[in-house]
Amino acid sequence: MNLPNNIEFKSLYNTHLAFLSSVRQRLHLFHIEIPSQYFSLGLSLVFVLLFNKSFFLEAWNTQALDSLSATLFAISLVPLLWLLTFFFINLVCIPGIVKPVSVFLLLGGAFAAHFMDTYGVVVDKEMLRNAWETDVKEASGLINLHLIGYVFFLGVLPSLIVIKTRILWGSFWQELRNRTIPTGLSLLISLLLILGLSDYYSSFFRNHKEVRFLANPLGFVNAGVSLVKENSQRPLVINPISHDARLGAGTIQQTKPLLVVFVVGETARAANFGLNGYQRNTTPLLAQKDIINFNNFSSCGTSTAVSLPCMFSALTRSEYSDGKAKSQHGLLDFINTAGVDVLWRDNNSGCKGTCDRVVYESPDELASSAHCKDGNCYDEALLENLSSKLTGRNQFIVLHQGGSHGPAYDQRYPDSMRVYSPVCTTSRLQDCSTAEVINAYDNTIRYTDYFLSKVIDWLTSQSSYNTVMVYVSDHGESLGENNLYLHGMPYAIAPEHQKNVPFIFWASSSFYRDRGLNKECLAGLKNNEFSHDNIFHSFLGLLDIQTKYYQPKMDIYASCINHH
Repeated sequence: MNLPNNIEFKSLYNTHLAFLSSVRQRLHLFHIEIPSQYFSLGLSLVFVLLFNKSFFLEAWNTQALDSLSATLFAISLVPLLWLLTFFFINLVCIPGIVKPVSVFLLLGGAFAAHFMDTYGVVVDKEMLRNAWETDVKEASGLINLHLIGYVFFLGVLPSLIVIKTRILWGSFWQELRNRTIPTGLSLLISLLLILGLSDYYSSFFRNHKEVRFLANPLGFVNAGVSLVKENSQRPLVINPISHDARLGAGTIQQTKPLLVVFVVGETARAANFGLNGYQRNTTPLLAQKDIINFNNFSSCGTSTAVSLPCMFSALTRSEYSDGKAKSQHGLLDFINTAGVDVLWRDNNSGCKGTCDRVVYESPDELASSAHCKDGNCYDEALLENLSSKLTGRNQFIVLHQGGSHGPAYDQRYPDSMRVYSPVCTTSRLQDCSTAEVINAYDNTIRYTDYFLSKVIDWLTSQSSYNTVMVYVSDHGESLGENNLYLHGMPYAIAPEHQKNVPFIFWASSSFYRDRGLNKECLAGLKNNEFSHDNIFHSFLGLLDIQTKYYQPKMDIYASCINHH
C-alpha cells in the first residue's frame, strides 16, 4: 500500500517542480539586460512619447503650419525634447540611484501628465507648493479612476519594468566615454536644430515661455528644484516688524468695542457673482444687504498657497515671495501687537503660515457641527458657537471658507442650495457638460451668498459692538474656457477668471459714525481698480493701527475717513 502512495507523491512533487521551473522561465523573459546609455535613451523616449501630450499640443498650437519651415519646426520639437530629456536622464544614470530616481520620475510624471492633460493646469513651482500644502480632504476630491489609470499605466507598470531591468555598467572610463560622447552629441544636435529654425525657436522661447512648464518630466523637476531651493534659503528668524503697532484714536475713541470679521473666500471668481452683472442672480441675499461691492478687484496669485500669505503680508504682488512673506510679521501680527484679539477659524487647508502666532481653530474642531457630514463641513459650521468666542474687547476674526474649491463643487454646498441643475458630480470635469460644471459652481456661489448674509445677520445681532465684515476670495477659477479647468496657472498667462475676485464691504451704522467713514464716498470707489496689495494697508487704516509700515495711498478707505 505504501508503494503507490510514494509513487503518487513523487509524481506530484515532480509536477510541482516542473511548474516552478516553467514559472521561472517565464519570469526570466521579463528580465531585461541593457547597457546604461541605452537605458537613458529608452527611458527618455518613453517620457517624450507617452508623457508629453499637453506639451506638444500647446507647442503646436503656437504656430500656424502654413509653410514648410513651420511644419519642420513642429516636427523638430519631438527630437529636441527627446535629446534634452536624454541629456537630463543621462546625468542621473548613476549606479545605485538611477532606478529609484527613474521610479520617482515615472510616478511624478504620471501625476503631472494627468493634471496637465485633464485640467489644462501647468505644474510650476507654485502649483507644487499648492499641492504640498493641500490637505487630505482636498486631495481626495481629485482622486478618480482616470487618475488611477494614468498612474498605473504610465507610472506603476513602467516602474516595475525599470526595477526588473538589469542595467549593464562598464568600467569607470568606459562609462565616462559612453556618457560624454552621447551627451555632447545630444547638446550639439539640439543646438543645430534650434539654429536651423532660429526664427521659429526665438519667437517660441520669447513669446511662449509658459509652454516649457508642460515638458514632462523636465518641467516639474525644474519646478521642484526651484521650490526646494527657495525653502532651503528661508531664514529661521522671523523679523518682528510689527513691534511699533499701536491703536490710534480712530478705534480707541469709538463708543463700542470693534468687531471685524474678515471672510477669506475660496476659488470664487468675480464673473459669476450676480452683484457683478452675471446673467444669473447668484447673490440674491447680498443684493438686499447694505453692502458695497467692489467690482474691479484682482488677486495676488492663482492659488491659495500664494494668495493667502501674499494678501496678509506687507508685500505687494511684485515684491512677494513665499520666503519673504514667511520670514516677517504679517497683518495678523500687527493687529495682535496693537492689542486687538485675533481668532482664525478654518474650513480649508490651513492658513499657510499667516496665523502662526494667533489663536487658530482647525477644521477638525468644526467636525462635530451639524453642518459636517462624512468629514466634509459646509461653511455654516464656521458660525457655530462663534458668539462664545467673543471677548468683549476689540476683536478681529478670520473665517476661512471651503467656498467653491474644486473639482468637487457639488460637495461644497448642502442639497438645499442646489438651485441650478443638473450638476457635475465627478472630479473629472471634462466628462461633464459645460452647463453641468457651471451649474455646480454657481451653486457654490449661491451658498457663499447665503453664508455671507448669515455673517452679516450675526454681526447685526451683536449690538454691543461696532461691527464690520470684509469678504474677498483668494483667487478665481477656470470652468472649461479654452479647455482650462481649476486654477493655479502662472500669473503672467493666467486667464482673468483666475485673477478677478469679489470684494465686499459691510459695516454697521455705528461703525460708520464712530470711525468717521463716509459710506457714499466709499461707494463711489467701487469701480476703482484694487487688489490684494491693498488688503494689508486697508485693514491697518480701518482699525487705525499706527505703524511706519502703513501706506495711506494703499488704503482703500483712507480717502473716505473724516479724521476728527
